[in-house]
Amino acid sequence: MRKFIYIIAVVIVAMLAYVFAYQNQSQQISEEIITSQQVEEEYIFPNKAITVIAPYAIGGGTDSVARAIAQCARKYFPQPVVVVNRLGQGGARGIKEGIYAKNDGYTLTLLTVEINSLSALNLIEVDYTDLEPVILLNSEPGLLVVRKDFPFDSIEELTNANMQNDMEYAIGSSGKGSIWNIAAIGIENRTNLKFNHISYDGTSYAVLDVLGGKTDMVVAGLSEVSVHIKEGELKVLTVLADERISEIPNVRTFKESGYDFSISTWRGLTLPKNVDEQTKQVIIEGFTKAAMDKDFQNIMKTLNLNYDFMDTKEFAAFLEKNYYFFKDITKNIKLDN
Repeated sequence: MRKFIYIIAVVIVAMLAYVFAYQNQSQQISEEIITSQQVEEEYIFPNKAITVIAPYAIGGGTDSVARAIAQCARKYFPQPVVVVNRLGQGGARGIKEGIYAKNDGYTLTLLTVEINSLSALNLIEVDYTDLEPVILLNSEPGLLVVRKDFPFDSIEELTNANMQNDMEYAIGSSGKGSIWNIAAIGIENRTNLKFNHISYDGTSYAVLDVLGGKTDMVVAGLSEVSVHIKEGELKVLTVLADERISEIPNVRTFKESGYDFSISTWRGLTLPKNVDEQTKQVIIEGFTKAAMDKDFQNIMKTLNLNYDFMDTKEFAAFLEKNYYFFKDITKNIKLDN
């Protein structure tokens, strides 16, 4: 009898141990499932505002593109998209801030051509490989612009007159190594013109000084001067493009005037390196939809900002090609002015 009771007790203990073990295992599995669900539920990007850094002043072409894409991107993200302007160092300050930003996807840079012009001239310690391309949005050639009462109406008139008077003209740009500074040096190197180069924190500021008579001329994109051209306050001496542009078809290109030189700016969105792949894809998808949006394209057209879209892969290839373009054209440039 005692033996039977002992056997029953052993069986009961074994069964209880099994039940407790099963319950613990079930609880552990449930906890793992809940934790997994929580991780999935917690990955909601974005859950705060996305910032786009514009490396130049309010009112310029870069700022305008940044605000246009931010405005249209709000349709495709559940959180605001805001623009912050970071001025200084010919665009380098804003570019570097974007490169060194936290790589959580909440900070993008509206990268400009200066990433390549500055690095080609060794004026910045970073280059295009320090950023992750998202999409290209815009490109536009440079225009040599003067105020309405400037005594010459074309680059030919200016260079012909300069054979006799040997004048030096004050020309504004966003600083040494910036795109329009290189454009001005390119004009200077191919003509008999002499420039006194004056630096600003953005082309929009240089344009204001031309309008005010403090500076003789500036190289700018059409978007940065179109309103003043239409109002007759500024006139264009030449277009630094391979072909004339439709908005000012009567203005000859620099090449048509006998000078083999053309140069353009461009602007596109980038991220810091090593952003989480899932987050990066959300960013690319959202901003691509915004760039394809008719509202964005209409805003760009209204502002005379040439719409030039490239997807991530195309933009990456373009960045590399453009860098070597600047390495080539800056070989003989001296920035001692």
